[in-house]
Amino acid sequence: MLLVTDSRHDFEVLESLKGLPQALEVHRIYGEYDMLVRFRVNDPEELSSLERELLNGGQILSIDTLVITGE
Repeated sequence: MLLVTDSRHDFEVLESLKGLPQALEVHRIYGEYDMLVRFRVNDPEELSSLERELLNGGQILSIDTLVITGE
């Protein structure tokens, strides 16, 4: 996932993402997006639930999701 965050909360978002059991990698990046996060989920429903959870916190403003299958 490519995330745009509320820049006032970048450190908090970074640490909370690292604590998620689905998170494999969490990186702070610079440019159009603020963070790159690699998650492993079991199915599309888990992915949708994770996206909703992240957006409902108010510190992540938008998400672009890229899906890799077969790993």
